[in-house]
Amino acid sequence: MGAAQLVELAVGGLAIGCIYSLIALGMTMIIRATGIVHFAQGEVMMVGSVLGLSALLLLHLPFLAVLLVGMAIAGIAAVAIELGIYRTLRMRGTPLANIIIATIGVSILLQNVVQLAWGSEPKSYPKLFATDHYTFGAAKLSPQLIWIIVLGVVVMLALQAFLRWTRTGIAMQAAAQDPEAAQLMGINLTRSTAITFLIGGVLAGAAGVLLGSMFFASFSMGFLPGIKAFVAATLGGLGSIGGAMVGGILFGLLETFGAVWISTAYKDAIGMVLLIVILLVFPQGLAGLVRRGR
Repeated sequence: MGAAQLVELAVGGLAIGCIYSLIALGMTMIIRATGIVHFAQGEVMMVGSVLGLSALLLLHLPFLAVLLVGMAIAGIAAVAIELGIYRTLRMRGTPLANIIIATIGVSILLQNVVQLAWGSEPKSYPKLFATDHYTFGAAKLSPQLIWIIVLGVVVMLALQAFLRWTRTGIAMQAAAQDPEAAQLMGINLTRSTAITFLIGGVLAGAAGVLLGSMFFASFSMGFLPGIKAFVAATLGGLGSIGGAMVGGILFGLLETFGAVWISTAYKDAIGMVLLIVILLVFPQGLAGLVRRGR
């Protein structure tokens, strides 16, 4: 394998890894705030992707506007799910395990609703760039992949800035770390949870538009990326925001190179094997290893 092919594979792995990181970040934030493993996060991503494509085809928007539309729609969908289903279950004293099972039901429901409303045939995003590739030495890189990496990193950095330097972000972190103490300090936990789901949905919507533009949009596109994002979050350490970012990128690289070095037929199995190994060897993920090293 030559240097040019290594660079091309690395860029492809980074692009898909950024998408996994965005989904994993939303999952991680929800886990930190509520303890809920949101298995419908992949379907929230799918909603952003298919409706972002609909906006593109109907309104002929530029790609950045489509990205914002997909993020906004997925964010609204996530808040509606939280207010209409999860919060109602929590108020009725439903055990956490049952709520997590309910997220699987929401996943199936969203798939069927979108299939009925949008159809079952996958639809491709229109060509977004005039050029087919950028040339860096002997390597030929798709502009699509470059912009997915750039936009994915920008969104993740914006999230970090929001959590670190805004009052709302600091309040959300406080509520996630110690809900009772945060409530005593005047933080509205109900509002904080709703904002967490909003941000998780926005991140999923960004991932959906980026993934849809890379491949296609379909009612069934969210299942496997959602599972892989959970693997990435587990790799980074469940509950660790930095770990989710790093875990997603590492998982994307491992999957991409594994498909080449082993077989593309086993690409999806690589992630599942990785999950089992993670749980067996270091169940606390990379974040746990970093804390242990200190």
